[in-house]
Amino acid sequence: MSARESQLLERLHDLQRALVERGLSGLVAYYGAQHNMLRPDPIMLLTDHRALGPSALIVPAQGAPTLISSPKWDEARAREACGCKDVICVSEDELPAVMAQSAIALSGPLAMTGTDVMPLARARAFFAALGQEPADGADMLRAASRTRKPFELARVRKAAEIADKGFEHLCAVAQPGMREYELAAEVEAAMQSLGSEDNFGLIATGAHNVAVRAVNDRRLEAGDLVIGEITPCYQGYFAQLCRTFILGEPSALQRAKFDMLIEAEDAGLAAVRPGLPSSGVAKAVNEVISKYGYADYCRPPYMRTRGHGLGLGGAAPADLTEFSAPIFERDMTFVVHPNQYVPETGYLMLGDTVVVGEDGPEKLTRTAQRLFWRAS
Repeated sequence: MSARESQLLERLHDLQRALVERGLSGLVAYYGAQHNMLRPDPIMLLTDHRALGPSALIVPAQGAPTLISSPKWDEARAREACGCKDVICVSEDELPAVMAQSAIALSGPLAMTGTDVMPLARARAFFAALGQEPADGADMLRAASRTRKPFELARVRKAAEIADKGFEHLCAVAQPGMREYELAAEVEAAMQSLGSEDNFGLIATGAHNVAVRAVNDRRLEAGDLVIGEITPCYQGYFAQLCRTFILGEPSALQRAKFDMLIEAEDAGLAAVRPGLPSSGVAKAVNEVISKYGYADYCRPPYMRTRGHGLGLGGAAPADLTEFSAPIFERDMTFVVHPNQYVPETGYLMLGDTVVVGEDGPEKLTRTAQRLFWRAS
């Protein structure tokens, strides 16, 4: 058994212990294959298989799970999933009945995760064939997958390295006259050449940006602030880097406001320790920014969160707000970003992916913590 398979088996056993403690015979984990940076993929978390179509994992309280994957033609790849007793490849139309058949074989009360992404008609067909509506099992999956296994952390580190290179390329190629979508394509191509298979990328340009957003056909101009949220995915695991680049020399005001973000990020990172509440990051960041007179801008519609988990394989600790509840644990990975709209300068961005260590956070993105610029 490989190290990766052994580590996935540890997570499976954690989940199965929770099932036994609740008197459940198993868990049905459904995923719609609409891969989302902020949403955990239960099948990938337990088997390291990312399905191309709607699929399910039937997890008994004891023993190996059964993978039911679509589409049918993806069977060869599906059979590479780790730790499965059986792999059944079906069409989407066949999925509810085959799911129910495998779940009924567990003979007892069940839990389920993924109903929030399951089409209503498919859910009704599954529940009717199953003869019961399972309890919500999302919390058990979150508990079992809240930290990164060593093989997963290696992938996040690689994704962070790719993010750094993506921003480095942005700084090298951005120039007046280039369209935003051309700049985004340059960054995307550079990261794909390094192994990125996806990117949740947002880039906005202008003299005064109100927020980061999807790119459009605007042409860059001298003096523009280019704000970027670069989030490559490597073998199913994301890392995010947020930075600000100026096409020209920054003003004293822009430097001062970005120094505020650096101070805020340092304060937020100081609140990352095993055993501390995740809400402490947002409180620390907001305290710094409020000190400079921007308390009213530390809440919607100007700001939503001071960081977040990085889905598919690492959704915990979810959004970092002053009201977030998760407690930091060693080997959690997430992004801390004190991105901020400032009325005098527009939106500024600064953020890094970190892993929680024994004594605090380790930055996985290594791009310098500063304002970037290039004189015209």
